[in-house]
Amino acid sequence: MGMKLDRLAGYAWGVLTLNLGVILWGAYVRATGSGAGCGSHWPLCNGEVLPRSPGLETFIEFTHRASSGLALLAVIVLFLWARRARPAGHPARTAAALSLVFIVVEALLGAGLVLFELVAENDSSLRAFSMVAHLVNTFILVAVLALTAWFASGGRPITIRGQGNTLLLLGGALLALLVVGGTGAIAALGDTLFPSESLGQGLRNSFSSEAHPLIQLRKYHPLLAILVGLYVAVAARYVHRRTPSLAARRLRDAVGALYLAQLLAGTVNMVLLAPVTLQMVHLLLADLVWIAVVLLAAEVTARPVTAPARPDPLPAIR
Repeated sequence: MGMKLDRLAGYAWGVLTLNLGVILWGAYVRATGSGAGCGSHWPLCNGEVLPRSPGLETFIEFTHRASSGLALLAVIVLFLWARRARPAGHPARTAAALSLVFIVVEALLGAGLVLFELVAENDSSLRAFSMVAHLVNTFILVAVLALTAWFASGGRPITIRGQGNTLLLLGGALLALLVVGGTGAIAALGDTLFPSESLGQGLRNSFSSEAHPLIQLRKYHPLLAILVGLYVAVAARYVHRRTPSLAARRLRDAVGALYLAQLLAGTVNMVLLAPVTLQMVHLLLADLVWIAVVLLAAEVTARPVTAPARPDPLPAIR
């Protein structure tokens, strides 16, 4: 499929990129324990619109809030622009509307973390659940933003009928990636709250019945990541054979390459005891894998191009 990058399409890809940056900065906020940098105030920061002489944690948290607000405004513009530039019923308009819904939910979830003080050193089960819910909503937001850009660039509408095993395989792949992402969020939270002094100590604590539940749950993420990676790679190859387009082949290859890079980054992250920079790289690769699978699903389930009707070669009998 040939991508057609008009101004709306270019803007949509830019909004997706902006949101990826906001997501990575949010991970930096969590990894550095700066989530309480503005206290338990929202939308104000320590009771102020603009914090005066902020400390480092306040600066990090306030910057995240400001970039999140910019992302919200960018999605509002995307929604209005898609309605103006694309006709009624166009899939880009639907995806842009969903983007607006999920970024509002994203803002509310972020506000909830602050207002209920589920930040900094909080190690409750409610915080772990909130982190997983936040990640799932983030993944859905990224998916609909990617689809907005895809459809605005000329991607054909998705059709559900007649997909058979393709739909099951792709649905399973997307669900499995959400599960891996959820366990990754828990593992990252455990690494932040209970850092290990060595790899050996971290492994022993993960299998200790006396360790905090966040530490015990950490061991499941690498195993699930490997198993899901194998499943996603097989699913991507199967659905590509059903729709052997150039775009599908490129997306299939991207899924495999990005997932291998993600596994490598995850391994190095674990060996080096989860440095902040590598945590952000690992999260970025997870987002890129997710986007590649979402776009692969859009391409292989796209409505077939209707061939123009050919003139009857036989003259009409009068």
